[in-house]
Amino acid sequence: MFADGPTRRQFSVQALALAGCAGGRRPATPIAPAPLEDLTLAAGGLQRPEGVAALRDGRLVLSSSEAACTILNTDSSRRSVGRAPAANGLAIDRRGGAIIANYGLVTGVPGTLQRVDLQTGDGATLAEAINGRPLVASNMPALGPDNEIYCTHSHWRDPFNIGNVEAQGFVYKVAANGSASLVCDGIRGANGLCFSADFRHMFVARTAAGDVLRLTRAADGRYGRGERYGPQLGLAPDNLTVSDIRAMSIAERAGLGHPDGLALDREGNLWVTLPFAGKIVVLTPAGEKIVVVSDVEGRKLQSPTNLAFGGPDLRDLYIASLHNNSLWKMRAPIAGLPLPHWRDRA
Repeated sequence: MFADGPTRRQFSVQALALAGCAGGRRPATPIAPAPLEDLTLAAGGLQRPEGVAALRDGRLVLSSSEAACTILNTDSSRRSVGRAPAANGLAIDRRGGAIIANYGLVTGVPGTLQRVDLQTGDGATLAEAINGRPLVASNMPALGPDNEIYCTHSHWRDPFNIGNVEAQGFVYKVAANGSASLVCDGIRGANGLCFSADFRHMFVARTAAGDVLRLTRAADGRYGRGERYGPQLGLAPDNLTVSDIRAMSIAERAGLGHPDGLALDREGNLWVTLPFAGKIVVLTPAGEKIVVVSDVEGRKLQSPTNLAFGGPDLRDLYIASLHNNSLWKMRAPIAGLPLPHWRDRA
């Protein structure tokens, strides 16, 4: 852990001071394209590793179709934990449990939000409906302000219509008392989710629209005033289906800009996966889009879905690669934003 480094309290204060600072006092660290040789295999033979999270002790947690999640230990051993109907994105809470979003729409199973104890595997349902309607496509959870859990829900139907023009997606939250409520709706393909260090901004990947939505927290604690953050990420044709994408040439797929996973670094750069294009891009606070990794041919990244910063210095970037059931790692030029489970325990 951090035996020879800053204390947990010092680490937290420094991280919060540096994270998410658009237009901050420090000069921006250059971000340049990385060759594929910089990506090393962290783990193979996984089971649908859609989501990934890094723990402070060096372990990694990935969603898994054969359980709820798979824990990769520092000695390279692994352990399957819990049960989930359709594990998709995941987050770690301040008590060290895994929050699992179930994307059940494809196979007709519940799309609930649940918590799994990483020690015992015991599970608990956190949310199964919103406004009386059963959840079907919970996608990505994240810890928000006041320890509330936020989660995206992509759509109610047509999961294979990637470019769906119907804005069915939304974000919901689960409060400390267990009640679930709607945060915002009208989002085309709500997918990846993350917060700035001070929770002032919430970022949501709009897969169908090909961009990222940023919402600002008001004085009453609610998120509103949503606006597109950064440029369009690439082509995002209306009503583009999975079958359409499979029929495309490599050159055509390279131009697609459908975002999936999101992660912030300490300088406020937003790292975004583009699974159909096989790319990792960065949106800088200045509004620039930088292609950091491009693997359109799928030599290593085959549908990169989510990403997470880890390692002792938070500069190890882990990328979940769905279609070859692998996890890849590269060194990032900037440390990642410490998520709530890395900061002082509540």
